[in-house]
Amino acid sequence: MQDSEHKDISDPSFSAADFRAQLAGGRLRWFATVLAVGSVGLFVFLLTEGEGAELDFPVHIRGRAALWTVGIAFAVWAAIAIANWRAWLRSKTMRPNHIAARRDWSE
Repeated sequence: MQDSEHKDISDPSFSAADFRAQLAGGRLRWFATVLAVGSVGLFVFLLTEGEGAELDFPVHIRGRAALWTVGIAFAVWAAIAIANWRAWLRSKTMRPNHIAARRDWSE
């Protein structure tokens, strides 16, 4: 049996808890951070464009709808990034104790 972080989504025992562990377990921290920063940059660009703002992919969106779409995407990516950074920091603070215990055991 695999742990939640490495379980395949096609596994019949895959559950919401497994999905949460994969989504907010700390492994997506850089990916989500880069996409959040990119989204905020696009948000600022669309904000300066005003009503002339438009997005052409995957559908054509203009004006305030484009601004709201990018704003919501930023909020989602920022929330995922924050959750992942917190999980990573939590595991990082626990790690020195485990490493010190392993060093004592191996010596």
